[in-house]
Amino acid sequence: MDWFKKININIFLLQIVFSTFLFFLYSGFNYEILYFENFSWFLKPSITNDIETYWISWEFFRNTDYLQFPLLLNPNYGEGLNVSIYHTDAIPLAAFVFRFFSEILPENFQYLGSWSLLSFFLMSFFSYKILNLFIQNKTICFVSSIFFLIAPPFMDRVFLQQAVSSHWLILAAIYFYYSNDIKYKSWNLLLIISILINGYLAMMVFAIFTANIFLLHFKTQSSQFFKKFFLSLALMSFVSYTTGLFSIGKGIKEGGFDLYGMSILGFLNPSSPTGFYSIVLDNLLSSSVLFVKEVEGFAFLGVGVLLLIVFILSKFRSKTSDLLNSKIHSPILLVAILLFIYSLSNNIFLLGNVDFLGSERIFSYNVPEFLEPIVKVFRASGRFSWLLFYLIYIFTFVRFSEFFNPKKALIILCILFLVQVGDNYRIIRIFNSELKSTPIHSQALEKIKLKDPIWQIIGIEYEKVNIYPLINKPRDYTRMAFFASTEGLSTNFGYFSRINHTIEERLNNEMYMDFNNGDFPEKTFYVIQDDDLWKALLISYDKNISSVFIGEIDGYKLLIPGFNK
Repeated sequence: MDWFKKININIFLLQIVFSTFLFFLYSGFNYEILYFENFSWFLKPSITNDIETYWISWEFFRNTDYLQFPLLLNPNYGEGLNVSIYHTDAIPLAAFVFRFFSEILPENFQYLGSWSLLSFFLMSFFSYKILNLFIQNKTICFVSSIFFLIAPPFMDRVFLQQAVSSHWLILAAIYFYYSNDIKYKSWNLLLIISILINGYLAMMVFAIFTANIFLLHFKTQSSQFFKKFFLSLALMSFVSYTTGLFSIGKGIKEGGFDLYGMSILGFLNPSSPTGFYSIVLDNLLSSSVLFVKEVEGFAFLGVGVLLLIVFILSKFRSKTSDLLNSKIHSPILLVAILLFIYSLSNNIFLLGNVDFLGSERIFSYNVPEFLEPIVKVFRASGRFSWLLFYLIYIFTFVRFSEFFNPKKALIILCILFLVQVGDNYRIIRIFNSELKSTPIHSQALEKIKLKDPIWQIIGIEYEKVNIYPLINKPRDYTRMAFFASTEGLSTNFGYFSRINHTIEERLNNEMYMDFNNGDFPEKTFYVIQDDDLWKALLISYDKNISSVFIGEIDGYKLLIPGFNK
């Protein structure tokens, strides 16, 4: 019996209700993270502190020129490094849209909590759309779709890495693949949206798109396949170039491919750096299995889904499946398997991929030279397991729906949903603690403000603050970056996903020469984080020299040329 159809319930409203409820449940009912002026939930030393740079980079970006080129360049945050809003994972699409309303938005504004809630809803929306292509019973379809909202790799990141946790982009692409009425223009729109959110997800969407046009055109109209492939690739490249994804030049290539892969048994590994784990597997296997953390490759299927898979495998031969017999799946499955192989990286581990924590490395190999540009751009290879992960989810629920009448299937699904929620209850407790806000939100901002009255003068008389030596994510950079953003100063530093190390070295050399020559750019002051250089500067610039201030203020060692003491 299809209860939803019988009572004519509005699926869209039901999706809003359940996605909102699960958002609150897994956030530990910390609803205050939705407040646009509440920063207290991530302005503290915790697993949320990456969010600081998402927000701070937005505070710089909101004051950029509308017609700059590239459009999403963020010139005052890491001045000279040519970084854009892409390189701080601040959800470029959201930053670009909110930029037009900057004048009417609050002085300090964050959209990250709201984006997490939006991701919950869109996960519900697209998972239901996919399942409804194969499952006619709307009740079974809806209950099955709820599992996607508590999928461990989504849940592990959704409150911490808002851009890369937008897994609904993968689901949207899968829906486009299986739907018969999606136009080429719609695919291109999805590709543009995905590249404006996260590059990794965009590549997975493009891979699914390639599988789709291969399915439609390759055997009958191969010219159409190549035409659409290269036109869409050119479109993505054009959007990426004009918006600033490539603005850092060679810096877009970074090492780490050998560190950020997935293990062979990653789908069964419940351990993540966030603290995710399985109560059931921990109790059953902790004495014999060491669950070493999956870093970027965390893709645990969840106990509820694993039980469904075991059940399906036990009845695999009892009934043929129209789903499994269809040839429509071949291209997307091939793409998913190829991406899974890539996700293993060149260091192959059995379980967990953190070598020094005891995981078992099976073998390793040298990356072929022609693939090095790819692996340096997409170094967090473990993420590419997500496409296969969601296909496993889809095939599992569709196949399960073929075994039982709707009433029995609904009971089993509800029980397994509760089992999966209870099994990963630890992540709820973690987020309950980590996402807490201070009773008075403004107090969080007061804690990161610089206290000494001298900063009021510096904010008026200076235009730029440099940290030496320049490195990615310098020590205690947040307070100084926040000061710069509020006073309209630029910085040479920040925390970025990528950085051009050639430019970084050149800027460090230039600053060092300035220190030696005593010739400094106008209206620029320095934070010194090199102890040897600091000792030398204390000798060179005697406190009686009126043209330069040197001293420690609010925990920062400062060299301020031209400051009138």
